[in-house]
Amino acid sequence: DVAAVDQKGSLVITKVASDPDAPENAVVAGIRSLATQMGMDLVGLLSEATIVHGSTLAINTLLTRTGARTGLICTEGFRDITEIRTGWRHERFDLRAPPPIPLVPRHLRLEVRERMDENGKVMRPLAEADIRAACRVFESEAVEAVAVCLLWSFMNATHELRVRETCERLLPGTYVTVSSEVLPEIREYDRWSTTVLNAYLGPKFEGYIDRLEDCLREAGLRGRIQYLQSNGGVANRNEIARLPARTLLSGPATGPVAARYIASREGRDNVICIDMGGTSFDTSAVTRGEIRQSRPVDIDSLRVGFPMVDVHSIGGGGGSVAHLDSGILRVGPQSAGSHPGPAAYGLGGSDPTVTDADLLLGLYQEGPIAGGVSLSKSPARAAVGSVADEMQMPVAAAAQGIWRVLTDQLAEAVRGITIAEGRDPRDYVMVAGGGAGPAHCCAIADRLGVTDVFVPRAAPALCAFGAIVTDEIHDLRRSYPMRLGDGAAYEELNDALKEIQSEVLRRAGAGPGDASAPRAGGARHSGNRYPEGDEPVELRSGIELRYQGQLWEILLWLDGDAIDPATAEAAVNTFHERHDELYGYSEPDTPCEAVSVAVQATVRRDFSLADRPPSDDGHEWRPVGSRTIAGLWPGGVSQSAGSVGNRISAALYDGADAVAGVPIDGPALIYESMCVIVVDPGWTAELTTTDTYHLSRGT
Repeated sequence: DVAAVDQKGSLVITKVASDPDAPENAVVAGIRSLATQMGMDLVGLLSEATIVHGSTLAINTLLTRTGARTGLICTEGFRDITEIRTGWRHERFDLRAPPPIPLVPRHLRLEVRERMDENGKVMRPLAEADIRAACRVFESEAVEAVAVCLLWSFMNATHELRVRETCERLLPGTYVTVSSEVLPEIREYDRWSTTVLNAYLGPKFEGYIDRLEDCLREAGLRGRIQYLQSNGGVANRNEIARLPARTLLSGPATGPVAARYIASREGRDNVICIDMGGTSFDTSAVTRGEIRQSRPVDIDSLRVGFPMVDVHSIGGGGGSVAHLDSGILRVGPQSAGSHPGPAAYGLGGSDPTVTDADLLLGLYQEGPIAGGVSLSKSPARAAVGSVADEMQMPVAAAAQGIWRVLTDQLAEAVRGITIAEGRDPRDYVMVAGGGAGPAHCCAIADRLGVTDVFVPRAAPALCAFGAIVTDEIHDLRRSYPMRLGDGAAYEELNDALKEIQSEVLRRAGAGPGDASAPRAGGARHSGNRYPEGDEPVELRSGIELRYQGQLWEILLWLDGDAIDPATAEAAVNTFHERHDELYGYSEPDTPCEAVSVAVQATVRRDFSLADRPPSDDGHEWRPVGSRTIAGLWPGGVSQSAGSVGNRISAALYDGADAVAGVPIDGPALIYESMCVIVVDPGWTAELTTTDTYHLSRGT
């Protein structure tokens, strides 16, 4: 998915086929397609553009286990931390489940004699001979990346830095990463797992962005390239090449960023984001304008300690396959993917999918769609017919069943990030994205009691649009465990806080090619271009607190940039409130302790989309036709005006004819260039002046 916004605030989106063997080619192809739509040539567009790039390369590399051959250097006696993990079984209730296979085999996990204590004091000097011996083994084993993980290195990184220096000297060209820079925090398994994963991804990811930037520069790019992170922000090339593990879930991370932006233009700050593509259904919540993040996160049985936007994903997309499980109809998580795709594509797929059912129900029409494929009812009917025969029912009834089962699954996924976490979905609006999301959003909202849904014109490429509107974000946490209440502790905490503030500001000050170049403060830039070096940096500091003896902590942002008795007291009071909100109880009489200090630097994007002028009085948005849809809506709703038996007539509208301020009543289908918006009976759709469809439910 590719999106672009010009200096006038005009939005253009496109989709091109991915190229797993050379992903950089698809990026260039997508930009070339945008240039054509914008009436420009590729060189002309790239000469004026800033590229913000998100990629699934890191997560795909992990899931397919195609990363670098990696070695680990660790403190003597601790080579098995990556297998012992936290001491819990990965599958606690399956006694026959095999343990996860570590990324580094045991013979490449090598020990060095050294030891720090919990305060960073050297208890045992580093044995240089052990480092050299490890390097000889790595050289003979053709190791491509080395992770360095020593005990208590986040309190004193001297030994780790010395190991890295030696490895880089003796193993030239090898990717070396150290835990004190990747994740300088308490908990060995979290820190070591994240560092090993970072090393495992490093060579392949670094090679990819080198090829990508070479392709784009050769094609005419003169501006800078930035990369999406799993925290929903972007960072420069040097930062991402050094910490590729920060991109693992960067793909869906900007969905809620885009949803927040769209909703904020409509004056809303509580948002449920849904993004339904071909394979997955991603949902997230934005509460009072804050996008929730989670850490640590387990991805494919491996622990990642970086903060990540909290996106809940299930296998529920247009390509999700319907099947019977002990006589019960299920939809997903298996998917037909893009090749061969749903049976309706006519590319050889034979499994019944959601797209096949939607086509037979009348939500889609036969003919070309985005991506260069066409939909055909004949193969879709044959595919859904296979399930219908097993259930001994008509094909139309089976398609209806697939639609209903899927809708219930998607609504349940949204309940998991709202009701299950103490949020009432009726207090939220919904923003729908993805190629299939607009076709299912009203039905999902009905099941949740949500009465307002917004579908932006950028919906088919929601995350790509989110990449444009997101900010540059740099965050860092460093563990500094101590009891609160001692005046001396605040001085020590502030020293640690100032240290990481300086480090984060250094990262935020990096230009496109120089990680040490300071960014000067200055006036905010106007327009939609991204100036280099003159953006103001916003800094906020926080502290992670927990009850004494508790296992997990909660991050709280401070009102200022320093910690004093008054600030600490306010943080503790907020901690009790937040603990009660999250877990249903608090213990105000139990002492609190600090675990880590945190700093986040944000460079705001100065961005705006062009508004659409409202229609003149008397303008009508006329339908271009009508189509019969199978009865999908229960009881009295399906018996509204226009219904015929168990089927209902829906008006067809061309989105290109839409004018702001002209409402249309459901049932209706609005055809945009890359998606169909289904307006259910009882709902009204209206294009707003922000160029977003507002779907509202009547009372």
